Amino acid sequence: MLNNMKKALLALSILPAIAITSGCALSPQIITLDSSNTLQVTETISGRTALVRVLDERAETDSLGNRGGAAPEQALLIAQPTLKAALTEKMQGSMQAFGFGGASPLPPVKVEMVVNQFNYQCNEGNWVSDCKLDIELRLNIDNEGKVFSQPFRLNESRSVVVAPQAEYNSLWINESIDKLWQHIFTKPQVTSALGMQ
Repeated sequence: MLNNMKKALLALSILPAIAITSGCALSPQIITLDSSNTLQVTETISGRTALVRVLDERAETDSLGNRGGAAPEQALLIAQPTLKAALTEKMQGSMQAFGFGGASPLPPVKVEMVVNQFNYQCNEGNWVSDCKLDIELRLNIDNEGKVFSQPFRLNESRSVVVAPQAEYNSLWINESIDKLWQHIFTKPQVTSALGMQ
């Protein structure tokens, strides 16, 4: 009886070591995207309307990237709602914050956001220790035939002790989107293209 218990305990103590050295596949994560407007607007425009559109030009629009590990193709980050849907709602809220939405005899300002790149990536292998986030958004504004178009980028990297959990990744991704969003819509060229100056 004691001999059997020793064998069982020995087997249980070996299993975690085998799991660590062989590398475990990480599971997919659901990343909840914050689609609310977070812009702090001091100057507004009234009496104009805005037409808003978001395009996702990435080859893979179903995920935001992966968590790396032994099988990165199985460790996808799935956005909820989709990135396109979240950014569309965020853009609508931002334009309302700027004062767009009233009736006007003037043609509407056309505002288009194109997702050129959005990639969360951690290192592959048995031990996840580095993650990076690369985002590139192109803003196109057509204001009565005056066209503004410019890409905006954000690149961040973090060292981690273990593969981050969904809560950590959701917070990091949402904070990064807000940081880039604030950078875009406080640029004088952008506010001028919107007719704010």
